[in-house]
Amino acid sequence: MIFTANKNPEDLNKLYESLIKQLPNIIFQIRVNSDKQIAIDFLSKPIEFLDEFSINEFLEDSYKLSNYKIYEPDFKMFLDSYEKAISSNEKWEIDFRLLMPESGYKWIRIDATPKKNDQGEMVFYGLISDITIVKEQEIRLKVADERYHFAVQASDRGVWDWDLITNKVYYSSESMKILEITESDLVAAPEEWDERVHPDDREEYYGNINLHFDNKIPFYETCHRVLCSGKYKWILDRGKVIERDGNGKPLRIVGTHTDISEQKEKEIELAKMLEIVNTQNNKLLNFAHIVSHNLRTHSGNIKSLLDLHKENLLSDSDTLSNIQIVSDELFSTIENLNDLVSIYAEREDNMQLLKINGFIDKVLDVLYESIRLKRIQVLNYVPNSVKILCIPAYLESIMLNLVTNAIKYSDPDKESKIIFTAEVNDEFVILNVKDNGLGIDLEKHKESIFGLYKTFHRNNDARGVGLYLTKNQVENMGGKIEVESTLNFGSTFKVYFKKE
Repeated sequence: MIFTANKNPEDLNKLYESLIKQLPNIIFQIRVNSDKQIAIDFLSKPIEFLDEFSINEFLEDSYKLSNYKIYEPDFKMFLDSYEKAISSNEKWEIDFRLLMPESGYKWIRIDATPKKNDQGEMVFYGLISDITIVKEQEIRLKVADERYHFAVQASDRGVWDWDLITNKVYYSSESMKILEITESDLVAAPEEWDERVHPDDREEYYGNINLHFDNKIPFYETCHRVLCSGKYKWILDRGKVIERDGNGKPLRIVGTHTDISEQKEKEIELAKMLEIVNTQNNKLLNFAHIVSHNLRTHSGNIKSLLDLHKENLLSDSDTLSNIQIVSDELFSTIENLNDLVSIYAEREDNMQLLKINGFIDKVLDVLYESIRLKRIQVLNYVPNSVKILCIPAYLESIMLNLVTNAIKYSDPDKESKIIFTAEVNDEFVILNVKDNGLGIDLEKHKESIFGLYKTFHRNNDARGVGLYLTKNQVENMGGKIEVESTLNFGSTFKVYFKKE
């Protein structure tokens, strides 16, 4: 049973007005003509959350308002739903964000029913609600949940949260500690932090995060070096997009930073040690083959001579003469093998800071007669101030072998030259010993040029030991040697010595 009191229309209107004002939502009715111009028929109360701009902007041009005020990720969705409601005469329901000039964005909900009037206008009547608090609570819960899933994995990880719309990043205290940044550094845009990634790691870094942005991998993970307070740290960086717009464009990504510098340095050191062990094993195997082959050859020759003598096919004098030749060759072989063994007997502790020019001059004095007889012009452009870390005996041996080779393989049909130059990079002093002699065919001999007993010309005094010794000496001091050569034009040996 319903009881009603007799009230006149004026009293009823006041009652309805009073009740409507108590509602948290705003009741509205608007009309949209065929030119999509909007007229407002009824608004239950002022739209307080729009007080940062004039409502006349909305009334004069709703598309202008949308273009400038609706949060960019929601703009297309807003227009699509608006057009659909007009064209299909279906209920208009949408949640979207308005970007306010001062207070940031607000979440707005429109819930309206369309109906055409006799003039062909579309009339919308419904509710406008400010749902900012509810939505922000939902987002905070979602973000907190995602942060939690990342943070619980390890307490030594920093958490970061990147809002791609505002282009701002939240860093946890642990993340700031890892990256060695302070609150004042947080004004930097994410792109500036990206530039701190080591240049050699950027391709993989950008590649991985873009793959995740494009939804091709479920999460982003990369290990790269980041410049922190002037030095690079190895950072394990992980992230996951937690919010996308209707087109799949990422809006928010959260992730973690982990400082793995110590672990990475140990891995690098272990890899270096493994490389050294493998190199030494290969050299030891090579040395064993050399000893086995050479000693077997010489002992076989001696046995053959003795067998021939036993069968009276060689006289005593011929036998002794040939054994003497084999003995001399055996002695020479043993001397070469002793030289190889001595390389590994030296320790890096014996390395000293040495002037290159002092050893160049010493070797040129030793080889003066050979240089003079072949009329070789020697040009030394190495500055007198250049110093290297080196074992003195090795440096003398290296210089002697390189200059001896340049003399031995000089071209008799040219005015021969030996040229010394030096250059410096971040890690090494590079000594260049250049000649214009016979040269080496690198297409044929590149892989064997520093091999033991490898010769490339028919010189009677070529033994194929010098370059092998030189390479091992240089590498034993932490350097390397390279060669550039063209047949009939000459060679340049580039020796990399450690800097002071």
